[in-house]
Amino acid sequence: MLFPGALYIGAATAALLAGPGLGRCVALATDRHPDPRLVKSVSLAVALLIAWRADGLLHGCALGTVAAVGIAAGWIDVYQRRLPDVLILPAYPLAGALLIATGEPDTQLRAVACAAIAMALYGIGCATGQIGFGDVKLAGLLGLVTGWAAWEAAALALAATILVGGGQALAVMSMGRKDFPYGPAMLAGAAAAVATEPWIAW
Repeated sequence: MLFPGALYIGAATAALLAGPGLGRCVALATDRHPDPRLVKSVSLAVALLIAWRADGLLHGCALGTVAAVGIAAGWIDVYQRRLPDVLILPAYPLAGALLIATGEPDTQLRAVACAAIAMALYGIGCATGQIGFGDVKLAGLLGLVTGWAAWEAAALALAATILVGGGQALAVMSMGRKDFPYGPAMLAGAAAAVATEPWIAW
């Protein structure tokens, strides 16, 4: 859905204002300071993507909430190989409240089903020791906001995550390492799904 130009400006402004706070959040959690220009650039790109592709204002707010959480959590995952509950879990009721506010049972059912399926699939990976439980919780949150728009978006997010994560795994193994953060691949996969889903809907 193409939002009016004023919303693009609002989204960009919010992203630029949020950038320093997200950077401080990462610094407090890790004692490391990401490049503020990079944080702002990522925030701006994601905000404009949301303004371009969100399925209405409520969905845009839910995506924005998850994006803010994801940007901070993704950086923390890179630095410390963990996705903090203090960031991920509060996003569930916030996104859920926005979903309920739509008053659309079909949308609500689809979003919740996609979240449950995502958690189940990632739960299998967690049970076999391939990923951490933090990834399972993030998967549910991403399933909720991608499934909100369409089944295809949730499926595309999973497929894109596998591609990005697979490429990341190959790169890491080529350097003789095995440990790498999977959260950023999940977030990139979700962003790719939001961007491309309207073009390849079934």
